[in-house]
Amino acid sequence: MNPDDPAVVEILRRAMVARIATVSRNGRPHVNPLYFVCGNGRIYLGTVDRTLAALNVKANPRVTILFNIEREPNDERALRIYGNAVVRTDLKICRWYLRRDYRKYILTPRGFANSLAHVRLLPLVRRFVTSGEKGQECVLEVRPEVVELVTTPAARSYAP
Repeated sequence: MNPDDPAVVEILRRAMVARIATVSRNGRPHVNPLYFVCGNGRIYLGTVDRTLAALNVKANPRVTILFNIEREPNDERALRIYGNAVVRTDLKICRWYLRRDYRKYILTPRGFANSLAHVRLLPLVRRFVTSGEKGQECVLEVRPEVVELVTTPAARSYAP
C-alpha cells in the first residue's frame, strides 16, 4: 500500500497513540504505546533512552507499529507499518519532536481541557521529569518499509 494513500494519511492524522512492537536482543517481544508525530516520510515516537522500546531498537532496529482511531471504537480500520528504527538523542530532533508533540497533544481544545482536568498530576510529572533517573530524552525515528491497512473487529459493549 502507498504511504500517501488517503486512508493511510487519515488514520495517521487522527490516531493519537502508536503501539510499537520491538524485539529484545534475546528475542523477547515488547509492545509499548507511545505518542507520535509524522514528518519527512518518517514516524517519530517520543520516549527516553532507558525504556524497553529504546533499548530494544538499539539491539534490533526492526519494528512494527499499529495505529487505530481511538475516538471511534466502531471504526474497524487499523494501520500496520513495518520498518526500521533508530534511537535519536540529538537535541535538534528532540526539540523538533517536542514542538510537534505539544501542537498535537496539548495545544488543542481537547488537549488543553485534558491538561486542566489532570492539573493535580503536575507535581508528579515535574518530579519524574527532573529526577534524572528517567534517562536521556530521545526520539525513535522509524522509516516505514511496508504499510498495510487491516480490518479489526469493532469494539463491542459487553453489558452484564
